[in-house]
Amino acid sequence: MSLEQMLGFLGIVLGISGGLFGLWWGRRMAARKNGLDERYEKITVSSLANGWKITVISIYVLFLLLIAGVQFSTAQALGILLLIHMGGWAFSTLYYNLKY
Repeated sequence: MSLEQMLGFLGIVLGISGGLFGLWWGRRMAARKNGLDERYEKITVSSLANGWKITVISIYVLFLLLIAGVQFSTAQALGILLLIHMGGWAFSTLYYNLKY
């Protein structure tokens, strides 16, 4: 295993653990301030639904690019989809927080 592969693996592990810690800490702080209410539930459900809609649209776009002759490796396609899904989820959460 090369140094670049080890650093990549370390980045993935640290990213996952940091994200899980942030999720746990955020929910803990929200529970202390009574922030886990019906508004939170509605925003969460709506933003997750929109995140998946954005992901499905991006899958179709990637298929159209593949048909048009653009070459993607599996890792590239999955990375693109992951970034689009997480970004769509984050932006729709921000949108619904501002809307409600």
